Amino acid sequence: MKRLITCLLLVIIFYFVWLTWFGSRGDRALRAVESEIDRVRDHNQELKVENQRLSHKIRLLQSDVRYQELVVRRELHMIRDNEILFVFESN
Repeated sequence: MKRLITCLLLVIIFYFVWLTWFGSRGDRALRAVESEIDRVRDHNQELKVENQRLSHKIRLLQSDVRYQELVVRRELHMIRDNEILFVFESN
């Protein structure tokens, strides 16, 4: 009888240890979630930097005439009188 109780307790302990490490809420799942959280935080930081860059660009476009001209000339390929524009195709 004592041997049966000991075996039963060992099985129960093994089962809970297995759940702790390999279950759907175990250590591996926790590490996967933590890894995903780190990835999302990194992505959020990249987006924050991009937002700041775009906000700065918007402020410049609203207030700086020289920057407006630069953007128009670069992105729309507009030129002044007596200028020649060379546009090269990228390979």
